[in-house]
Amino acid sequence: MRQVQLREEDKQLAALIAEAEAAEGLTILRAGKPVAKIIPFTVPEAGSALDAEREAARTELRRIMDHGYELGGYRIASRDELYDRD
Repeated sequence: MRQVQLREEDKQLAALIAEAEAAEGLTILRAGKPVAKIIPFTVPEAGSALDAEREAARTELRRIMDHGYELGGYRIASRDELYDRD
């Protein structure tokens, strides 16, 4: 990964983003010390392990939403119940 001084990055942002996109990325330096990275954005492939983790999280969240959430003896089953004022 190439390193770039902040002054240089400020003047050539579009070109440096294109370079980061085509390679591993860039490290931005200020006074010789790393302060940020520009890395290529990647979209996970369908069927990847990340998709399976996300689907499991969605399923668990849906289960909680469907059954309410226990709050120390008081069960909130719906949004209306949460905001119901007696």
